[in-house]
Amino acid sequence: MQHPDHLERFRRRQLLQRDRTGQLRTGLDQSRIPRSDPLRRSVERHLRRVLRGVRAEHRLYRRDHRIVQGGCAHDLGHRERRQDRRGQTEHERRRRRHRHPDRPGRPVRHERPAGRRRRTGRLVPQAQVSNTQPAAPRPSRRRRRLTTHHRRPAIMLTSPAVTVPETSKPVGLARAAIGLMQGLFLYLLFKHDYLFASHIRLSALLVGALVPVLAISSLGHVRPRLIALWCALAASILAGIGWHATWRETPALDGAAPLLYWPAMLPLVFFFCVVIFFIGHSLVLAAAQDRRRLASYATHFDIAWKLFIQLLFSAFFTSALQLAMWLGAILFELVKISFLSELMKSPLFVLPLLCCGFACALHLTDVRPAIVHGIRNLLLVLMSWLLPVATLLIGGFALCLPFTGLDALWATRNATVALLAADGLLVLLINAAWQNGSVADSVARLVRLAARVACVLLLPLTAIATYALALRVGGHGWTSDRIFAAAALLVASFYAFGYLWAALDKGGWLRRVAPVNLAAAYAAIAVLTALLSPLADPDRIAVNSQLARLERGVVSPDKFDYYFLKSESKRYGAAALLRLKEGKTGPNAALIAARAKTALETPDSGRRFVEQHTVKPVDQLNVWPAAARLPDSFPLSVWKRTDDVPDCLTQASGRCDVFAIDFDADGKNELLFIGDKSYTSPTVFTESAPGKWTIMGRLQGMARCSQFVERLKKGDYKLVAPRTRQIEIAGMTVQLNLAGAGSAASCNQFSDGDPTSGD
Repeated sequence: MQHPDHLERFRRRQLLQRDRTGQLRTGLDQSRIPRSDPLRRSVERHLRRVLRGVRAEHRLYRRDHRIVQGGCAHDLGHRERRQDRRGQTEHERRRRRHRHPDRPGRPVRHERPAGRRRRTGRLVPQAQVSNTQPAAPRPSRRRRRLTTHHRRPAIMLTSPAVTVPETSKPVGLARAAIGLMQGLFLYLLFKHDYLFASHIRLSALLVGALVPVLAISSLGHVRPRLIALWCALAASILAGIGWHATWRETPALDGAAPLLYWPAMLPLVFFFCVVIFFIGHSLVLAAAQDRRRLASYATHFDIAWKLFIQLLFSAFFTSALQLAMWLGAILFELVKISFLSELMKSPLFVLPLLCCGFACALHLTDVRPAIVHGIRNLLLVLMSWLLPVATLLIGGFALCLPFTGLDALWATRNATVALLAADGLLVLLINAAWQNGSVADSVARLVRLAARVACVLLLPLTAIATYALALRVGGHGWTSDRIFAAAALLVASFYAFGYLWAALDKGGWLRRVAPVNLAAAYAAIAVLTALLSPLADPDRIAVNSQLARLERGVVSPDKFDYYFLKSESKRYGAAALLRLKEGKTGPNAALIAARAKTALETPDSGRRFVEQHTVKPVDQLNVWPAAARLPDSFPLSVWKRTDDVPDCLTQASGRCDVFAIDFDADGKNELLFIGDKSYTSPTVFTESAPGKWTIMGRLQGMARCSQFVERLKKGDYKLVAPRTRQIEIAGMTVQLNLAGAGSAASCNQFSDGDPTSGD
């Protein structure tokens, strides 16, 4: 078979010939110099000489290229050498006859160690070379001249920058073995948790789930020593992130809720770690591919997209494998054979199987890189044609803002998230159209124009999102969610200013996108790593912000959210609550200390501890019928969220419709509270004693039912006695829910015509 080095050299020389021909001839054809000009004629003559030399070199290469069967030697000499019994050719015998007589025993001048390539490119097998064997003759004079004056320059190919990895059988077996070991490790972690202490369990999960994938993807691409260093660094970082995530959720108060088996932030931490090491692994593979610390952008682009498609299809393959195994188990169950179903219920079988399947899928996608490259090109072309549509819609939205104002946008309470999503979509589609910058001539003019406009749109969208977040922070301080939004805006600002800089460039089409993307990648790694570490922990920053507002008097001690410190901000909030209990904070230190002590003594049942809210009847309650009014004895400030009452009784933003209805026919009206857009069931309150109102019952299935509320407002209802008697045992009544016609179990059974008919 042909040696890959010679095939690569021959292919690149062909590319060189086409490159020289296309560049030089295109430059002459587009020039304004007339053909009769002497300078142009001299340039054309020089071009013809250069091309003749390149073609002559290729003819010599094709003529001399012969494959030696049964060995690894490639004979690239000028003629076949016939060796005598001493292993010398005719040319070498002539050279020995003309040697200087004073140096008869001196070794041959072109002697090389065994197995090394000589100047002519001939590689002799180890068994056929001795330390005294003479080297092949030097190339002819014409060949030396062509080789010297027409060396291959460094050109950037348009083909994928990712070379075919070493996908030999040992590499595939090593990847499968790593997958099996990963599955066994996860089995021990999930089923034999006593082997792992609670404070290292999350670290073990992150290391066991991500580091083997890094090793599998690196095999065949990166040197073993670099793989070991990279995996060790990744394991150290993941272990630190897991330890901090566990520490911050460890209870710091006596009587607090115990730590769950896994921290509550596990999904978010795992997602951030996947993003961090996806970007980092792409950078490492690109550097190893180009053999330099900072690889070219084309290599970064090709490797990142290849890795993304590999992971996507590997996850799909693993899911399909599990589905196929379950289908096989069901088929065997039909014939009363249950061994496969029992295996599928065993984690000792399922986890190694799925991990090994994922590793094999990664190996298969490495064996066929052309398929991955084709899928990537198809995906990018399809996505690039979405760019004009997205640019038109988002640009129209931006143009409408000066006429509609920003009040409607602030009223949604999620303007920052929506604008960040628009930023992310535009960045993705711009990169899908631009790719690695080498396809600018093949991209449609409409797509190129839309990409340039989209680069400009990023800045106003990011600015509006930043302003929206600043308003929320100025009014209510920092919270964990707002800190995550600020981190996303920081990365979005890199893209916004960088892409605007690229759009204003009058050179190549968005040629400055490449350095901006690389800078944003490093910025994303730094920001996400800081969020998962004590350096920029969202809970720590949020607690400090809320305490500062309390100390400055921006928020009164009565309205301060002590539950946020006790249960929502983990260890940082618990420590702050203990400091507030000491009574050394702000001018209202005594009141703050009393409130903090109450919060600490309140049992943490998982529900929110807040101060009592005073209901404003005029603003929050609409009493029906119109002539009715709220009884003076109804309390407005004794309700808590722990009572599971409508939001209007516990929050200033809640609204309720109140209906005065005599449910028990005692001559006194009960009050039916129905929250506006609330998921709490309508609640009936009764006055059990003078001035003491309690909950009488709830109407299940009628929450957020506008048809039910409208019929009550119109008076289109009647009160009927129960048709059946109920069972009472030991003073407790067993509820009987009637079935069939005449019973409304849900809001969907109401209609404009017949209340008993379904939709």
